[in-house]
Amino acid sequence: MRARSVASEAARNLATGTTRAAALALAFAAVVGALAYADVRAAVDVLRGAAEYRASGSSVQVLEVPQGIDGARCHALGEATGVVAAGALRQGDPVRALAMPSARVTVWEATPGLVDLLADVGGDVAATTGGHRAAGVWYSRDLAETLGARPGRDTATTTGTAVTAGVYSWPDDGRARTLGYAALAPVAPMGVFDQCWVQVWPADVDTAAVVYLAMDPAKADQATVSRLNAAYGATYDAPGLLARRPTALAPVAAAIVGLVLGYLAVRTRRLELAAALHARVPKPHLAWQQALEAAAWVAAGLAIAATAVAYAARTGNPDPSDWAFLLGARTLAAGAATTVLGTLAGVATTRERHLFRYFKNR
Repeated sequence: MRARSVASEAARNLATGTTRAAALALAFAAVVGALAYADVRAAVDVLRGAAEYRASGSSVQVLEVPQGIDGARCHALGEATGVVAAGALRQGDPVRALAMPSARVTVWEATPGLVDLLADVGGDVAATTGGHRAAGVWYSRDLAETLGARPGRDTATTTGTAVTAGVYSWPDDGRARTLGYAALAPVAPMGVFDQCWVQVWPADVDTAAVVYLAMDPAKADQATVSRLNAAYGATYDAPGLLARRPTALAPVAAAIVGLVLGYLAVRTRRLELAAALHARVPKPHLAWQQALEAAAWVAAGLAIAATAVAYAARTGNPDPSDWAFLLGARTLAAGAATTVLGTLAGVATTRERHLFRYFKNR
């Protein structure tokens, strides 16, 4: 048989339904696709947990030493390996807004790095063109709603007019309420402060210890260190959770399923194949024909399953979906490859001399 004849025979089997391609494609998509989907969702759950942990402020270490934090050193910690952002904080003079003159507004003076940190754990921190933070005062969302403050709008106070640079969220999720109802006034990282905030990600206890470099050693006995939010635990081991996820062996399971599915797809046609062998069709040509047929219905199953995996990788994923999709694609590829191998194994174990037995047991 020529290659063209092998291909045309495979095409006829697919067109006439002899291959049962539709049923096999759906079976592949249902089983192998389900394994890939489950693995991707398990990985996305870990990524979402990491994002929630980070957004909650649990990865932020707060070193408090009254009048014992060097602002420049704290600001410089933002350049350390593993540190996302660092900033110093001290309490400023309270002011009264003309919108509510009977109440004093708590004001905190903060270095620029702390505003960057708020963008990560508070969110909704506005920025100007080019990514530079706008100049002016930052308000917590609750306080901004009370004052009617909006980015770019001036707020009249008893000490003058304050430009609103932006608004940050500070949810009540267990984090310290330090900035929950306050105004933040950015200042240069110079002089003495009371607190140094350092965000370390991935969360690492050893890296977090760099926060001690910001304090005056003479005041070490007054130092206290705490996490900004202690409600979510000391660390979040995302790599470990990914390695230990229940679906980590999904590619192995998919490989086994594919092998069995490909083998059974051929064994259900063993009488047809034995008859072809009896008609002097070379077994290598028969193997190529079955491989082409298998490739066709596997490709159809892959298209269905890949759509589901893409949806699973994108939905609820705080990170770009590429990595999660490739994780699922690995499972699909394992299932597809072994399906073709199972098909070839099914052809290899079909014997012409068993033709009568196959006919009898049909």
